[in-house]
Amino acid sequence: MAKLRVKNFGPIKDGFSENDGFMEIKPVTVICGNQATGKSTIAKLYSTFVWLEKALIRMDFDANSIDSSDFQDFCRNQGIEEFFTANTEIYFVGNAYKFSYWDGSFYVSNNEEKVINYHRPKIMYIPSERNLITVLENVDKLKNLPVMLSVLFDEYKIAMKTLAVNGYDLPVSNVKVKYDSEHYVTKVITSDNASISIKNASSGIQSIVPLSLVSKFLSQEVISDIYKNIQRLSSYERDQIKDFIKKTYSDNKNFVDALLKELNMYFLTGKKIDSTDENIPMLKSLLCFYFNTCFINIVEEPEQNLYPESQGKVLYELLECLNTNEHNQLIITTHSPYMLSYLTQSAKADELLKKGVPAERIEKIVPVKSAVASEKISIYETKEDGSIKLLKPYENLPSDENLLNAALADGNERFSKLLDLEVAFCK
Repeated sequence: MAKLRVKNFGPIKDGFSENDGFMEIKPVTVICGNQATGKSTIAKLYSTFVWLEKALIRMDFDANSIDSSDFQDFCRNQGIEEFFTANTEIYFVGNAYKFSYWDGSFYVSNNEEKVINYHRPKIMYIPSERNLITVLENVDKLKNLPVMLSVLFDEYKIAMKTLAVNGYDLPVSNVKVKYDSEHYVTKVITSDNASISIKNASSGIQSIVPLSLVSKFLSQEVISDIYKNIQRLSSYERDQIKDFIKKTYSDNKNFVDALLKELNMYFLTGKKIDSTDENIPMLKSLLCFYFNTCFINIVEEPEQNLYPESQGKVLYELLECLNTNEHNQLIITTHSPYMLSYLTQSAKADELLKKGVPAERIEKIVPVKSAVASEKISIYETKEDGSIKLLKPYENLPSDENLLNAALADGNERFSKLLDLEVAFCK
Protein backbone atom coordinates (compact mmCIF):
# COMPACT_ATOMS: atom_id res chain seq x y z
CA MET A 1 0.00 0.00 0.00
CA ALA A 2 1.40 3.38 -1.02
CA LYS A 3 2.07 6.03 1.63
CA LEU A 4 2.49 9.80 1.38
CA ARG A 5 3.91 12.26 3.90
CA VAL A 6 3.74 16.02 3.27
CA LYS A 7 4.85 19.02 5.36
CA ASN A 8 5.20 22.71 4.53
CA PHE A 9 4.02 22.41 0.96
CA GLY A 10 1.46 24.94 -0.24
CA PRO A 11 -1.54 25.04 2.12
CA ILE A 12 -0.29 21.94 3.98
CA LYS A 13 1.79 22.85 7.04
CA ASP A 14 2.12 20.17 9.75
CA GLY A 15 0.25 17.67 7.60
CA PHE A 16 -0.82 14.30 8.98
CA SER A 17 0.27 13.65 12.57
CA GLU A 18 -0.43 9.92 12.93
CA ASN A 19 1.55 6.97 11.53
CA ASP A 20 4.78 8.98 11.55
CA GLY A 21 3.08 11.46 9.23
CA PHE A 22 2.31 8.94 6.47
CA MET A 23 -1.13 8.87 4.90
CA GLU A 24 -1.99 5.41 3.62
CA ILE A 25 -3.53 5.55 0.16
CA LYS A 26 -6.11 2.78 0.12
CA PRO A 27 -8.06 1.52 -2.93
CA VAL A 28 -10.66 4.19 -2.16
CA THR A 29 -9.18 7.34 -0.67
CA VAL A 30 -11.34 10.40 -0.12
CA ILE A 31 -9.94 13.82 0.79
CA CYS A 32 -12.52 16.29 2.06
CA GLY A 33 -12.20 19.75 3.54
CA ASN A 34 -12.70 23.47 3.02
CA GLN A 35 -11.44 25.41 0.01
CA ALA A 36 -7.70 26.00 -0.23
CA THR A 37 -6.80 23.52 2.51
CA GLY A 38 -4.75 21.12 0.36
CA LYS A 39 -7.18 18.51 -0.97
CA SER A 40 -6.06 18.80 -4.58
CA THR A 41 -2.45 19.27 -3.48
CA ILE A 42 -2.44 15.78 -1.98
CA ALA A 43 -4.15 14.28 -5.03
CA LYS A 44 -1.73 15.99 -7.42
CA LEU A 45 1.34 14.89 -5.47
CA TYR A 46 0.08 11.32 -5.45
CA SER A 47 -0.55 11.49 -9.19
CA THR A 48 2.96 12.83 -9.77
CA PHE A 49 4.63 10.11 -7.73
CA VAL A 50 2.76 7.15 -9.21
CA TRP A 51 3.47 8.55 -12.68
CA LEU A 52 7.18 8.91 -11.85
CA GLU A 53 7.30 5.40 -10.41
CA LYS A 54 5.75 4.05 -13.60
CA ALA A 55 8.22 6.02 -15.73
CA LEU A 56 11.14 4.51 -13.81
CA ILE A 57 9.72 1.00 -14.19
CA ARG A 58 9.49 1.58 -17.95
CA MET A 59 13.05 2.96 -17.84
CA ASP A 60 11.98 6.31 -19.28
CA PHE A 61 14.40 7.88 -16.79
CA ASP A 62 17.49 6.87 -14.91
CA ALA A 63 16.66 7.05 -11.19
CA ASN A 64 20.14 8.29 -10.38
CA SER A 65 19.82 11.25 -12.73
CA ILE A 66 16.63 12.78 -11.27
CA ASP A 67 17.33 15.80 -9.06
CA SER A 68 15.24 18.38 -7.22
CA SER A 69 14.83 20.62 -10.26
CA ASP A 70 13.49 17.65 -12.26
CA PHE A 71 11.01 16.87 -9.50
CA GLN A 72 9.83 20.48 -9.44
CA ASP A 73 9.39 20.32 -13.20
CA PHE A 74 7.21 17.23 -12.79
CA CYS A 75 5.13 19.16 -10.22
CA ARG A 76 4.76 22.00 -12.73
CA ASN A 77 2.63 19.72 -14.88
CA GLN A 78 0.16 19.68 -11.99
CA GLY A 79 0.42 23.41 -11.26
CA ILE A 80 1.96 22.95 -7.81
CA GLU A 81 5.55 24.03 -8.56
CA GLU A 82 5.11 27.25 -6.57
CA PHE A 83 4.32 25.40 -3.35
CA PHE A 84 7.92 24.52 -2.46
CA THR A 85 9.56 26.30 0.48
CA ALA A 86 12.88 25.97 2.27
CA ASN A 87 11.13 23.74 4.84
CA THR A 88 9.23 21.48 2.45
CA GLU A 89 9.36 17.77 3.27
CA ILE A 90 7.73 15.20 1.02
CA TYR A 91 8.09 11.42 1.27
CA PHE A 92 6.39 8.80 -0.87
CA VAL A 93 6.61 5.04 -0.44
CA GLY A 94 5.26 3.42 -3.59
CA ASN A 95 4.86 -0.16 -4.74
CA ALA A 96 8.33 -0.27 -6.28
CA TYR A 97 10.16 2.97 -5.41
CA LYS A 98 10.64 5.38 -2.54
CA PHE A 99 10.97 9.12 -3.11
CA SER A 100 11.91 11.89 -0.71
CA TYR A 101 12.34 15.64 -0.96
CA TRP A 102 13.85 17.56 1.91
CA ASP A 103 16.39 20.34 2.45
CA GLY A 104 16.00 21.19 -1.23
CA SER A 105 17.22 17.79 -2.45
CA PHE A 106 15.41 14.87 -4.10
CA TYR A 107 16.24 11.21 -3.49
CA VAL A 108 15.12 7.98 -5.16
CA SER A 109 15.54 4.38 -4.02
CA ASN A 110 13.93 1.16 -5.20
CA ASN A 111 12.69 -2.01 -3.59
CA GLU A 112 13.80 -4.86 -5.87
CA GLU A 113 11.50 -7.38 -4.21
CA LYS A 114 8.44 -5.19 -4.78
CA VAL A 115 9.43 -4.32 -8.33
CA ILE A 116 8.81 -7.94 -9.30
CA ASN A 117 5.22 -7.68 -8.00
CA TYR A 118 4.57 -4.24 -9.49
CA HIS A 119 1.20 -3.67 -11.18
CA ARG A 120 1.67 -1.05 -13.85
CA PRO A 121 -1.21 1.47 -13.71
CA LYS A 122 -3.03 3.59 -16.22
CA ILE A 123 -3.17 6.91 -14.36
CA MET A 124 -5.94 9.40 -15.04
CA TYR A 125 -6.28 12.75 -13.29
CA ILE A 126 -9.72 14.25 -13.91
CA PRO A 127 -9.56 17.92 -12.85
CA SER A 128 -12.43 20.14 -11.78
CA GLU A 129 -11.92 22.22 -14.95
CA ARG A 130 -13.20 19.30 -17.06
CA ASN A 131 -16.29 21.33 -18.11
CA LEU A 132 -14.04 23.29 -20.48
CA ILE A 133 -13.73 20.17 -22.63
CA THR A 134 -17.47 20.06 -23.26
CA VAL A 135 -18.16 23.81 -23.32
CA LEU A 136 -15.42 25.04 -25.64
CA GLU A 137 -15.00 24.07 -29.27
CA ASN A 138 -11.58 23.16 -30.69
CA VAL A 139 -10.11 22.60 -27.22
CA ASP A 140 -7.06 20.95 -28.75
CA LYS A 141 -6.20 24.21 -30.50
CA LEU A 142 -6.19 26.32 -27.33
CA LYS A 143 -2.82 27.61 -26.16
CA ASN A 144 -1.51 27.14 -22.61
CA LEU A 145 -4.07 24.46 -21.79
CA PRO A 146 -3.14 22.88 -18.42
CA VAL A 147 -1.29 19.61 -18.96
CA MET A 148 -3.74 17.44 -17.05
CA LEU A 149 -6.71 18.93 -18.92
CA SER A 150 -4.94 18.26 -22.20
CA VAL A 151 -4.29 14.65 -21.20
CA LEU A 152 -7.94 14.24 -20.19
CA PHE A 153 -9.06 15.66 -23.52
CA ASP A 154 -6.94 13.13 -25.41
CA GLU A 155 -8.52 10.23 -23.51
CA TYR A 156 -11.96 11.80 -23.83
CA LYS A 157 -11.74 11.86 -27.63
CA ILE A 158 -10.85 8.17 -27.73
CA ALA A 159 -13.54 7.26 -25.20
CA MET A 160 -16.17 9.24 -27.08
CA LYS A 161 -15.39 7.56 -30.41
CA THR A 162 -15.28 4.13 -28.76
CA LEU A 163 -18.32 4.23 -26.47
CA ALA A 164 -20.67 6.94 -27.70
CA VAL A 165 -21.05 6.40 -31.44
CA ASN A 166 -24.24 4.42 -30.87
CA GLY A 167 -25.22 6.29 -27.73
CA TYR A 168 -23.82 6.12 -24.20
CA ASP A 169 -26.01 6.07 -21.09
CA LEU A 170 -24.95 8.59 -18.48
CA PRO A 171 -25.47 7.55 -14.85
CA VAL A 172 -28.08 10.29 -14.23
CA SER A 173 -31.49 11.49 -15.40
CA ASN A 174 -32.02 8.93 -18.19
CA VAL A 175 -29.76 10.99 -20.42
CA LYS A 176 -27.57 9.69 -23.23
CA VAL A 177 -24.64 11.22 -25.03
CA LYS A 178 -24.03 10.42 -28.68
CA TYR A 179 -21.05 11.19 -30.88
CA ASP A 180 -21.81 12.10 -34.48
CA SER A 181 -18.72 10.83 -36.28
CA GLU A 182 -19.83 12.33 -39.58
CA HIS A 183 -20.07 15.91 -38.31
CA TYR A 184 -17.64 15.54 -35.37
CA VAL A 185 -20.15 16.81 -32.82
CA THR A 186 -21.43 15.46 -29.52
CA LYS A 187 -25.15 15.49 -28.77
CA VAL A 188 -27.02 15.00 -25.52
CA ILE A 189 -30.22 12.96 -25.88
CA THR A 190 -32.74 13.66 -23.12
CA SER A 191 -35.40 11.32 -21.73
CA ASP A 192 -38.04 12.76 -24.11
CA ASN A 193 -35.69 12.05 -27.05
CA ALA A 194 -34.79 15.70 -27.57
CA SER A 195 -31.29 16.32 -28.92
CA ILE A 196 -29.09 19.28 -28.06
CA SER A 197 -25.42 20.11 -28.48
CA ILE A 198 -23.36 19.27 -25.43
CA LYS A 199 -22.14 22.87 -25.24
CA ASN A 200 -25.75 23.90 -24.58
CA ALA A 201 -26.46 21.19 -22.01
CA SER A 202 -26.67 21.81 -18.28
CA SER A 203 -23.44 22.40 -16.35
CA GLY A 204 -24.00 19.14 -14.47
CA ILE A 205 -24.22 17.12 -17.69
CA GLN A 206 -21.18 18.93 -19.08
CA SER A 207 -19.25 17.90 -15.96
CA ILE A 208 -20.46 14.30 -15.97
CA VAL A 209 -19.77 13.46 -19.63
CA PRO A 210 -15.94 13.50 -19.61
CA LEU A 211 -15.84 12.04 -16.09
CA SER A 212 -18.16 9.14 -16.90
CA LEU A 213 -16.89 8.33 -20.39
CA VAL A 214 -13.19 8.36 -19.55
CA SER A 215 -13.64 6.42 -16.29
CA LYS A 216 -15.76 3.75 -17.96
CA PHE A 217 -13.53 3.48 -21.03
CA LEU A 218 -10.26 3.14 -19.11
CA SER A 219 -11.72 0.67 -16.61
CA GLN A 220 -12.70 -1.53 -19.57
CA GLU A 221 -9.49 -0.94 -21.51
CA VAL A 222 -7.13 -1.82 -18.66
CA ILE A 223 -7.18 -5.53 -17.87
CA SER A 224 -5.04 -7.57 -15.51
CA ASP A 225 -5.05 -10.83 -17.50
CA ILE A 226 -1.49 -11.13 -18.79
CA TYR A 227 -2.47 -13.50 -21.59
CA LYS A 228 -5.18 -11.23 -22.96
CA ASN A 229 -2.66 -8.40 -22.93
CA ILE A 230 -0.16 -10.51 -24.87
CA GLN A 231 -2.79 -11.15 -27.53
CA ARG A 232 -2.98 -7.40 -28.10
CA LEU A 233 0.73 -7.08 -28.88
CA SER A 234 1.92 -6.22 -32.36
CA SER A 235 4.80 -8.13 -33.95
CA TYR A 236 7.03 -5.12 -33.29
CA GLU A 237 6.10 -5.05 -29.61
CA ARG A 238 6.78 -8.77 -29.27
CA ASP A 239 10.25 -8.27 -30.71
CA GLN A 240 10.79 -5.42 -28.26
CA ILE A 241 9.99 -7.71 -25.34
CA LYS A 242 12.41 -10.35 -26.61
CA ASP A 243 15.15 -7.73 -26.99
CA PHE A 244 14.44 -6.46 -23.49
CA ILE A 245 14.83 -9.97 -22.03
CA LYS A 246 18.09 -10.52 -23.92
CA LYS A 247 19.49 -7.21 -22.74
CA THR A 248 18.35 -7.51 -19.12
CA TYR A 249 19.78 -11.02 -18.62
CA SER A 250 22.67 -10.90 -21.08
CA ASP A 251 24.97 -12.56 -18.51
CA ASN A 252 22.77 -15.64 -18.19
CA LYS A 253 22.25 -17.24 -21.60
CA ASN A 254 20.54 -20.37 -20.29
CA PHE A 255 17.99 -18.29 -18.38
CA VAL A 256 17.31 -16.12 -21.44
CA ASP A 257 16.89 -19.17 -23.67
CA ALA A 258 14.40 -20.69 -21.24
CA LEU A 259 12.35 -17.50 -21.01
CA LEU A 260 12.30 -16.99 -24.77
CA LYS A 261 11.30 -20.60 -25.33
CA GLU A 262 8.27 -20.18 -23.10
CA LEU A 263 7.39 -16.85 -24.65
CA ASN A 264 7.70 -18.11 -28.22
CA MET A 265 5.57 -21.09 -27.30
CA TYR A 266 2.77 -18.76 -26.29
CA PHE A 267 3.20 -16.47 -29.29
CA LEU A 268 2.95 -19.45 -31.63
CA THR A 269 0.21 -21.47 -29.96
CA GLY A 270 -1.73 -18.94 -27.89
CA LYS A 271 -1.81 -21.49 -25.07
CA LYS A 272 -1.20 -20.40 -21.52
CA ILE A 273 2.32 -20.90 -20.30
CA ASP A 274 2.79 -23.86 -17.96
CA SER A 275 2.48 -22.41 -14.46
CA THR A 276 4.70 -25.16 -13.06
CA ASP A 277 7.77 -23.82 -14.88
CA GLU A 278 10.05 -22.06 -12.40
CA ASN A 279 10.76 -19.28 -14.92
CA ILE A 280 7.12 -18.27 -15.29
CA PRO A 281 6.85 -15.87 -12.32
CA MET A 282 9.84 -13.91 -13.61
CA LEU A 283 8.49 -13.93 -17.15
CA LYS A 284 5.09 -12.67 -16.02
CA SER A 285 6.65 -9.89 -13.96
CA LEU A 286 8.73 -8.80 -16.98
CA LEU A 287 5.70 -8.78 -19.25
CA CYS A 288 3.73 -6.70 -16.77
CA PHE A 289 6.16 -3.85 -17.37
CA TYR A 290 4.71 -3.58 -20.88
CA PHE A 291 1.04 -3.50 -19.95
CA ASN A 292 -1.21 -1.30 -17.87
CA THR A 293 -2.78 -3.88 -15.60
CA CYS A 294 -4.72 -1.58 -13.26
CA PHE A 295 -6.39 1.82 -13.27
CA ILE A 296 -5.70 4.70 -10.87
CA ASN A 297 -8.58 7.16 -11.21
CA ILE A 298 -7.99 10.51 -9.48
CA VAL A 299 -11.10 12.70 -9.56
CA GLU A 300 -11.53 16.25 -8.35
CA GLU A 301 -15.01 17.07 -7.06
CA PRO A 302 -17.14 14.40 -8.78
CA GLU A 303 -20.17 16.15 -7.27
CA GLN A 304 -19.57 19.28 -9.33
CA ASN A 305 -22.86 21.01 -10.34
CA LEU A 306 -24.93 17.98 -9.38
CA TYR A 307 -28.09 17.41 -7.36
CA PRO A 308 -27.48 15.18 -4.29
CA GLU A 309 -29.15 12.10 -5.80
CA SER A 310 -27.11 12.51 -8.96
CA GLN A 311 -23.93 12.75 -6.88
CA GLY A 312 -24.69 9.31 -5.53
CA LYS A 313 -25.22 7.84 -9.00
CA VAL A 314 -21.92 9.27 -10.21
CA LEU A 315 -20.10 7.89 -7.18
CA TYR A 316 -21.68 4.46 -7.68
CA GLU A 317 -20.45 4.43 -11.28
CA LEU A 318 -16.92 5.36 -10.18
CA LEU A 319 -16.99 2.55 -7.62
CA GLU A 320 -18.24 0.12 -10.26
CA CYS A 321 -15.27 1.10 -12.43
CA LEU A 322 -13.00 0.56 -9.42
CA ASN A 323 -14.37 -2.95 -8.90
CA THR A 324 -13.46 -4.15 -12.40
CA ASN A 325 -9.92 -4.91 -11.19
CA GLU A 326 -8.64 -5.81 -7.74
CA HIS A 327 -5.64 -3.49 -8.07
CA ASN A 328 -7.58 -0.40 -9.19
CA GLN A 329 -7.66 2.76 -7.09
CA LEU A 330 -10.09 5.65 -6.78
CA ILE A 331 -8.87 8.92 -5.26
CA ILE A 332 -11.50 11.62 -4.73
CA THR A 333 -11.41 15.21 -3.50
CA THR A 334 -14.77 16.55 -2.39
CA HIS A 335 -16.71 19.31 -0.65
CA SER A 336 -19.88 17.26 -0.51
CA PRO A 337 -21.24 15.48 2.59
CA TYR A 338 -23.51 13.50 0.28
CA MET A 339 -20.50 11.82 -1.32
CA LEU A 340 -19.42 10.51 2.07
CA SER A 341 -22.95 9.39 2.84
CA TYR A 342 -23.24 7.40 -0.39
CA LEU A 343 -19.80 5.90 0.17
CA THR A 344 -20.92 4.70 3.60
CA GLN A 345 -23.94 3.07 1.96
CA SER A 346 -21.65 1.23 -0.45
CA ALA A 347 -19.58 -0.06 2.44
CA LYS A 348 -22.71 -1.19 4.28
CA ALA A 349 -23.93 -2.97 1.14
CA ASP A 350 -20.65 -4.89 0.98
CA GLU A 351 -21.00 -5.84 4.64
CA LEU A 352 -24.52 -7.17 4.08
CA LEU A 353 -23.46 -9.13 1.01
CA LYS A 354 -20.82 -10.88 3.10
CA LYS A 355 -23.46 -11.67 5.74
CA GLY A 356 -25.57 -13.43 3.13
CA VAL A 357 -28.27 -10.84 2.49
CA PRO A 358 -29.70 -11.54 -1.00
CA ALA A 359 -28.03 -9.37 -3.63
CA GLU A 360 -31.35 -8.63 -5.32
CA ARG A 361 -32.64 -7.03 -2.11
CA ILE A 362 -29.54 -4.89 -1.74
CA GLU A 363 -29.66 -3.92 -5.42
CA LYS A 364 -32.92 -2.06 -4.80
CA ILE A 365 -31.02 0.31 -2.50
CA VAL A 366 -27.38 0.28 -3.61
CA PRO A 367 -25.96 -1.16 -6.86
CA VAL A 368 -24.23 -4.39 -5.90
CA LYS A 369 -21.44 -3.73 -8.42
CA SER A 370 -20.62 -0.57 -6.45
CA ALA A 371 -20.26 -2.26 -3.06
CA VAL A 372 -16.81 -1.78 -1.54
CA ALA A 373 -15.31 -3.20 1.66
CA SER A 374 -14.91 -0.66 4.45
CA GLU A 375 -11.31 -1.74 5.07
CA LYS A 376 -10.46 -0.56 1.55
CA ILE A 377 -11.61 2.99 2.34
CA SER A 378 -9.74 5.90 3.93
CA ILE A 379 -11.20 9.36 4.43
CA TYR A 380 -8.92 12.28 5.24
CA GLU A 381 -9.93 15.80 6.14
CA THR A 382 -7.69 18.76 5.38
CA LYS A 383 -7.86 21.56 7.94
CA GLU A 384 -7.51 25.33 7.59
CA ASP A 385 -4.51 25.30 9.93
CA GLY A 386 -2.59 23.11 7.46
CA SER A 387 -3.08 19.82 9.28
CA ILE A 388 -4.65 16.59 8.00
CA LYS A 389 -6.97 14.33 9.97
CA LEU A 390 -7.92 10.71 9.37
CA LEU A 391 -11.62 10.17 9.98
CA LYS A 392 -11.91 7.08 12.15
CA PRO A 393 -14.53 4.51 11.12
CA TYR A 394 -17.61 3.98 13.24
CA GLU A 395 -18.64 0.33 13.60
CA ASN A 396 -16.32 -0.49 10.68
CA LEU A 397 -18.04 2.01 8.38
CA PRO A 398 -16.71 5.35 7.11
CA SER A 399 -17.18 8.07 9.70
CA ASP A 400 -19.43 11.11 9.24
CA GLU A 401 -17.57 13.15 11.86
CA ASN A 402 -16.22 15.87 9.58
CA LEU A 403 -16.71 19.54 8.83
CA LEU A 404 -19.05 18.78 5.93
CA ASN A 405 -21.58 16.98 8.10
CA ALA A 406 -20.98 19.46 10.90
CA ALA A 407 -22.08 22.21 8.52
CA LEU A 408 -25.31 20.32 7.81
CA ALA A 409 -25.90 19.81 11.53
CA ASP A 410 -25.21 23.50 12.17
CA GLY A 411 -27.77 24.47 9.53
CA ASN A 412 -30.37 22.19 11.12
CA GLU A 413 -29.66 23.67 14.54
CA ARG A 414 -29.99 27.23 13.26
CA PHE A 415 -33.30 26.39 11.61
CA SER A 416 -34.50 24.84 14.86
CA LYS A 417 -33.66 28.06 16.68
CA LEU A 418 -35.65 30.06 14.11
CA LEU A 419 -38.62 27.78 14.77
CA ASP A 420 -38.24 28.45 18.49
CA LEU A 421 -38.35 32.19 17.77
CA GLU A 422 -41.51 31.68 15.72
CA VAL A 423 -43.17 29.91 18.64
CA ALA A 424 -42.04 32.62 21.11
CA PHE A 425 -42.90 35.74 19.12
CA CYS A 426 -45.46 34.80 16.48
CA LYS A 427 -48.42 33.64 18.53
